Parts: sequence; structure tokens; C-alpha cells
Amino acid sequence: MKIDKLIARRRFLDIFMWQCPLCQLPINVNEKAIQCANKHTFDKAKAGYVNLLPVQFKKSKSPGDDKEMVRARRMFHEQKGYQPLKDTMCEILARYLASQSLENTPLTLYDAGCGEGSYLHACVKGLKESGFILDGAGSDISKTAVELAAKAYKSCQFVVASSFDLPLQNSTLDAAIQVFAPGSTKEYARILKPHGVLLTVDPAPRHLFELKSLVYSDPQPHKDEPTEREGFNQIKHENLSYTLSLPSPEQRLALVKMTPYYWRLTPEKLDKVVENLASVTVDFNIQVFSLSSS
Repeated sequence: MKIDKLIARRRFLDIFMWQCPLCQLPINVNEKAIQCANKHTFDKAKAGYVNLLPVQFKKSKSPGDDKEMVRARRMFHEQKGYQPLKDTMCEILARYLASQSLENTPLTLYDAGCGEGSYLHACVKGLKESGFILDGAGSDISKTAVELAAKAYKSCQFVVASSFDLPLQNSTLDAAIQVFAPGSTKEYARILKPHGVLLTVDPAPRHLFELKSLVYSDPQPHKDEPTEREGFNQIKHENLSYTLSLPSPEQRLALVKMTPYYWRLTPEKLDKVVENLASVTVDFNIQVFSLSSS
């Protein structure tokens, strides 16, 4: 049984074609010593993730989301508040990946800006349950987030890396997702295969408006502007909106902590927000893009 797991793990790690972030030569994160031909060496943590963010590429000592925000997101996702979004993402990806699925050939799904891994895990799990042979990997600039993801979701590979300098070889991925995170259109065009798809999720106008109303005296809806990505064709644009009940103070606090609004609140104001936030509107803007043929 242990041997079978090791074989499966090795196959999984070899699916993604990684590259050195310094010189772009191939690297194998399955090796004991992770090193490119130019002798650039990278560390593999006990949790299983690999740090592919060179010190000279960092803009701060600990870039990305901190431990408090990351743990709040994990707690919120464990309450399944955004499960309808994850289910919708799985349905959409299944629709567009069906034509790419070949017998006994795993598809590759990558999450750029994966945070603590909940969206990637949900998509990989859902697609596998729908019959797809698929492996998932993700990256985030936050080492704290990647460590939490790697510890929880052993069936996916995680690395610390910038979404604007993805450590993957050209034209090697079937699909990528970007959920509430910044990303690089140029990088997606580089790493996706000719028929690859990109699925993005952003806040639509009414997203968490009740929370914003408790934080700001004059809350404004999110802008709803069409997204254009050079080198891509938009093949789907869908809105998903529903009211999310927040029965417990713990769930309310977790939701607040995983948003930028948290940093604007004094302890007294935070207590009032948590007390009064009985429900929120969740409003998602979901888009799918394919590489243009030209």
C-alpha cells in the first residue's frame, strides 16, 4: 500500500514541468536536491512544498497574506460558505476540459495565487469525482499560505512563487484558475497549451455589500467592467449571486478577517460589525478565456 502511494506520488510530481525562476532551465521538484543545470538550488520544506521565490525577488521580508488572514480563510472555507462558487467552477471547468481529456493522460490544473489551497482542492476533487484524470498544483507569494495548503491537501503540489513570474515551462498546462488574486495575462498565455483555458473569479458589484456598509459611511459597489486579456478570447461570462447566512460569530469574524476591510477596523468597530453582520450578499464575476488562435 505504501509503495502504491509512493508510485502515485512520483507520477503526480512529474506531471508538472517546472522551471528555475532565475534562468528558466528545467527543474524536478521530485528530486532530493532541487537544482537546475546552472546550479541554482531550491529548498523543499517538511510540509512538501518548494520555495521558488528567490530572496532578490521579494519586495518585503514576508510577502503576501499573513498567518491571521490565511487561517481565517481556511476556517471560513471549512464552513462551506462559498461552496456554490466552487461547485460552479467545477461544472464550468468540466465543460471546457472534456474535449481535452485523453484516456490515461492526466490533465493539469494550476491555481495562480492559490492562498491556502481551498479552491484548487475543491476543483481537483470535484473534477476527479466527475471522472477526469487530473492533477493540481498551485503557487502563492505567501509562504504561510502555501505551507497551510501543502499540509492540508497532499494530493496537490504547492510552491512559493510570484504570480507574475510563474515557475512553469511554456505551453504545458491544460487549465489555470485565478480566484480573487492578481495575475499576469502574459504569464497565462505563456504556460497554457494552445487549447488551454483560464477561469477567473472577481467580486461583482454587490459582493459583501452589507459588510462594506458596516465599515464605510458611503459604501460603493465594485466596478463591473469587462475584462480584456491580450492573446485570449473570452468564451464565458457568468454572474453567481446569493445571500449567505452567517449564524455564528466565529463565521462572521472569519469572513471579516479574510477581507481587506479588517485592517480598517478598530477592535470596538470590529465587535460591532461581527455583532450586526447576520448575512451578506456574495456576488461573483466568473469569466473563462481561451488562447486565441492567431
